[in-house]
Amino acid sequence: MSSKPLRILSRLLFPGGFILLASAVAFNTRAFGNLNAASWREYPYIIFGAGLVLSALFKCSRLFFAILIVGVCDRALVWITPALSSACIQRTVFDAVALLLPLNLVALSFMHDRGIVSPPGRRRVAIVGAQIAMVALIALTQPAQALAAGFMQGAILPRNYAEWSHISQPALLVFIVAGAVMLIYLADRRRPVEGALFWSLVAAFIALNASGANHMSSAYFATGGLILSVAVLETSYTMAYRDELTQLPSRRALNQELAKMGDNYAIAMIDVDHFKSFNDTYGHETGDQVLQMIAARLSEVSGGGKPFRYGGEEFAVVFPGKSVDDAYPNLESLRQRIESTPFKVRGNDRRSDGNRRKKKTKRRNARGQVQVTVSVGVASCDGKKRPVDVVLSDAGKALYKAKSSGRNCTAVSV
Repeated sequence: MSSKPLRILSRLLFPGGFILLASAVAFNTRAFGNLNAASWREYPYIIFGAGLVLSALFKCSRLFFAILIVGVCDRALVWITPALSSACIQRTVFDAVALLLPLNLVALSFMHDRGIVSPPGRRRVAIVGAQIAMVALIALTQPAQALAAGFMQGAILPRNYAEWSHISQPALLVFIVAGAVMLIYLADRRRPVEGALFWSLVAAFIALNASGANHMSSAYFATGGLILSVAVLETSYTMAYRDELTQLPSRRALNQELAKMGDNYAIAMIDVDHFKSFNDTYGHETGDQVLQMIAARLSEVSGGGKPFRYGGEEFAVVFPGKSVDDAYPNLESLRQRIESTPFKVRGNDRRSDGNRRKKKTKRRNARGQVQVTVSVGVASCDGKKRPVDVVLSDAGKALYKAKSSGRNCTAVSV
């Protein structure tokens, strides 16, 4: 299997899939089977409580509301369902919870962190409260029960296609569509919050199919809460050590990587050619797209190189245990791949004066594509005991040499 599918698979499975798999193995052991419901009574409270506190402290509002929703669904099935007067009403409430849960999680995957006590946060609290009130209305009033039961009992698929699931067909369909949408988004570009939302959705689906409200069901709901709680820490790490725009490790991560270097490594500095002019001509949004394209190519660098966003339009690639001669062909291959990558400008120019149009005509071909190139400077330590900042400075001087030589080339520090 090539490296790209492996990267996609790893970002899909870790850490949420791993946590869910480890939990499933633990839940199916004899030791767990010997435990009764009372033994697990405090576990969900610990997980959901800790997750809510962590997400509030780290200002991860989407994860806060996801943990709140999963926790409310779990407690609704534990507290409300067993207290209802008939099996029919219990089933209707169960199906209502199963329908609302995936709708909330998939909606959160497309929202942004807007705070918890801010106006958007208060609106989300109001929406969650309205759903709780709606479920309570179904549980307590016969007209609402009849309306909800009629909808939940509707057959969308032939019954033999849905017999394997304990939840209603409408809820099952919503789970499938929500999971597919979130999975497609994850395969394209994984981020901690979206990955946690997907795996908590899977954990909730398993919980709802674990024969209703019992300690196994609560254990899986709590696992979903655990996945979301871990995502709070992962998100905080990502904010500190990963560049949000390009998703490459940030300059702070580069400094930590360089601090671990021995006496044999190479550093390359990479700069986008004419980037200021590009921004002025096409706008900063298109400039951001250029940086994302280059970051995508950098993530595929060969020779064991580790790419980083240095700042602005500058990037760095570190080659541990490599010399300049080792790193040079990989950097040249990278430069040529960037040069040959087609980049299509979308939308109108930000400026419309004659000089801007002249620049646009000069740089864009008839198909609306522009050529993006980079200049590269590389230096190495080569076994000499030189400070890292000196090697980094030499790479910067080599980059300046590449720009002075006409750009779109790779220069070596001497």
